[in-house]
Order: sequence, then structure tokens, then C-alpha cells
Amino acid sequence: MEQFRKKLKTRISWLSLLSITTALMGVYGVFFAPESLKNMTVFEFQGGVLAAVCILSSINIIKYNKILKDENKLKLECYKENDERFKTIKSKAGIPIVPVLSVLIIMSGIIAGYVNITVFYTLIIVAMCQLIISIIVKLIYMKRMGGR
Repeated sequence: MEQFRKKLKTRISWLSLLSITTALMGVYGVFFAPESLKNMTVFEFQGGVLAAVCILSSINIIKYNKILKDENKLKLECYKENDERFKTIKSKAGIPIVPVLSVLIIMSGIIAGYVNITVFYTLIIVAMCQLIISIIVKLIYMKRMGGR
């Protein structure tokens, strides 16, 4: 259980770093970015993504802190995370790699969007479709295998 506790503390550290970084980037975007940049669709999308990442990472930090304070919640979360059936479902749905690839595609789309808006829209749509298909496959396997 101590190993899982350390794992959660490491996650909290990384999420804190992510939250602070995205908040600082958001502050830059609001106060210091040039006006020509602020008027671009890509920049507005980027601001929304940064805000969402900051909020979601903060929510996870709060969740993990609550889990660390209660031994029963810690055990339950540890069992949930190490459930073999759920690991199988996630691997069949491509969960280990699909979210990472989707984030990379979104980042590529944002970068390319400053040059060509059509490429931006295309890459964002591809990433969203990829995530939606992965979620649908996960739900199908959960229903078939009796997972959560």
C-alpha cells in the first residue's frame, strides 16, 4: 500500500506542475500575448484547452489528496487500479496509447493552425474521432466483460 501511496504522491506532483504551467500559459495568453495572435481561432482554442487541462488536473489533485487521507479509499482505489479485467478492457480499447496520440495530434494541430487553419480543423477532428472510437470500444468491452 505504501508503494501505491508514493505513486499517488508522484501523480500529485506532476499534476501540480501541469496545473501551474497551464495557468501561467493562460495568464500569458490573456495579458501579454500580441493582439494579432489573440484574434486567431487557434489561439482561442488553445486558451480553452489550457483552461480545461488546468481545471481537470486541479480536480484530480483534490481527488488524490482525499484518497491519501482515507485508508479505506486508498485501498479501494488501489484495487480498482489493479483490476485485471479492467486492465484488459483498457488495453483492448487502445487506452494506453490512444490518449497520448490524440494529445500529440491536438498539439500538432494547434501548431499547424497558426500556418493553415484547414490543417488545424482536420487534426482536431481526427483526434476527437480517435478518442470517441476508443471510448465506444471501451464501453462495448465493458458491457461484454462485465466491467465497471
